[in-house]
This record gives sequence, C-alpha cells and structure tokens, in this order.
Amino acid sequence: MTEPAKQGPPIRVHAERCAGCLICELRCSLRFEKAFNPGRARIRVRRLVGAESEYSVELDEGCDRCGICARHCPYGALVQVKEGGGA
Repeated sequence: MTEPAKQGPPIRVHAERCAGCLICELRCSLRFEKAFNPGRARIRVRRLVGAESEYSVELDEGCDRCGICARHCPYGALVQVKEGGGA
C-alpha cells in the first residue's frame, strides 16, 4: 500500500492582493518540474474576464502545500497558515 503524500499547513489565498506576476507558478513549477514552466505548476493564476487587474488563484489537487508559493509571493496574496490558525 502506498503512503499518502505529506501535506503542509493550509495556504490562505487573498486573491484581491494578487498582481498577476506569476512568481508563485514559476517557483512551484521549478520545485516540481525543475524548470520554469507555469503550465506545470500546482497553482493557477488567471485574470478574471473583463477585469484589468483582478485574478483568481487556485491550488490544484496535486498541491502538497509545501508553501513555496507563499514564501515567494511579493504581494501577500498567498499566506501559509501557521499551526494554531494564525497566518
């Protein structure tokens, strides 16, 4: 039987702070794929239709909540929740 993947603390998304820079996607893809390839990241940033500077940010099922996206987000749009619930 295979062991379930370990998961880190939850990552809180503050989409209203997202600037669409894609640093989170780049860092995630580098960690998992060893290449800067946002299409292979476990996080997705998409500009909302009809909005110039509003984005949706979603973590996909393959995300193990390592927190690399939160550590590198320069806008505070991603925050890894510490134990006890504080961000």
